[in-house]
Amino acid sequence: MTALPTFVGTADVAVLDHLSFLCRTPLTSQATGGSFSLVEERGRVGCMTPRHVHEREAETFIVLDGALEGWCEGETQLVEAGSMIHLPARKEHAFRVASDTAHFYTLITPAGFEEFFAATGTPVETSFDGELPTPGPVPPEAVALLQEVLTPLGCTITGPPPFAHH
Repeated sequence: MTALPTFVGTADVAVLDHLSFLCRTPLTSQATGGSFSLVEERGRVGCMTPRHVHEREAETFIVLDGALEGWCEGETQLVEAGSMIHLPARKEHAFRVASDTAHFYTLITPAGFEEFFAATGTPVETSFDGELPTPGPVPPEAVALLQEVLTPLGCTITGPPPFAHH
């Protein structure tokens, strides 16, 4: 697949509530010829992912504001604004917002996994810069739906988040 030059005005990109993060995907597989996708996210302290493993994708988190805590195979790393963390494929990992709020990009290589956000997120009318959802634990039935969507994408939820809820 050959990519063409692409301009994205983020005001035109749909905003989703995904696991209490606001997210939008300004660059998809179609825009990059499958080489990568870019998801922009904002969340409050308490937003976190379960432990999971991607069979093919690496994820690089680029923190613009606030801080994330990345967890990979038992090791944690604080990632503050201006820093980034790269989590390779086939490594169990999770992350959480470690500051009051955080704003970050998730660079997914190769592309394709971004479909997960659209398939499991809820479209919202608020702007991306608007009020953030209040996080809470992911209900068991939602975890089952997440795994159903993740399985064909080569991703497996391996356990609950490795972080304490705030």
